[in-house]
Amino acid sequence: MRVAIYDRVEPAMPADMPIHLSQTCSQRTAAVMLSLVVPVIIGAACAAVAMVQALLSPAVRTLVGQHPVQTLEILFAVAFLIFLIGLPAKRLVDRLASTRTVNIGNGTVTVTEGGYFHNWTWSAPLASYNGVAHHVRASLSGARHELILVHPVWEKSILLSVAPRTSQSEVERVASLLGHKQIPPAELYRFKGLWPRMQTAPLPDAAHA
Repeated sequence: MRVAIYDRVEPAMPADMPIHLSQTCSQRTAAVMLSLVVPVIIGAACAAVAMVQALLSPAVRTLVGQHPVQTLEILFAVAFLIFLIGLPAKRLVDRLASTRTVNIGNGTVTVTEGGYFHNWTWSAPLASYNGVAHHVRASLSGARHELILVHPVWEKSILLSVAPRTSQSEVERVASLLGHKQIPPAELYRFKGLWPRMQTAPLPDAAHA
C-alpha cells in the first residue's frame, strides 16, 4: 500500500479546512535497510559476472549445447534471484526521495508526489472517497496508528495522520471535518475499482419456462 511508505505527516492531525499535509519517509530507516541489501546485490552481481565468464569458455558452451533445458532452468533461477533482490533495493532507493503534498479543499483532493527525477500531480473529487479508516499497523518500533481517507482505487487513498495513538474522538472529528463517515479498516483491502463489477442476468420465470 502506497500510504505505508510515509513515516511523517505534518501537521500531525488535520485541524480545519482547507487541509494542507506534507508527507515524507524516514531516510535513516531506508538508508539502514539499503546498507543491508547492498552487500547481497554486490554478491549477486559478482556471481552473474562469473557465470557470464564461464559461458564464454568453449568447454562450458559445449556442455550447454548438450543440456539446453537445464541451462535455461539455471539462467531463469539466477534472473529470478536478481529480481527478488533488485526490486526491494529499487523501492528503498525510491523511498529516500519520496515526498507527497496533499491539499484538500473546495470538494477536491489534490496530491503532488515527488521523486528523484520528476514530480507529478493528480486530483480526485472528495465525494469519491468512501470514508475515514482508523488503521493500526504493527512494526518493529511498535504500533502505528493511521488515519486514512479511503478511495475505491487503493492508490488514491490518502494518509491523513500518523501517531503512536489516536483516540476515537479524533477519528470522528476528522471524518466529520471531511464530510465523511468512519469506515472499518478492512475497506483498505477490498481493492474496489480495479476490476469491472460482474453482472449476472436474471433467471427466467419458472411460469414462463
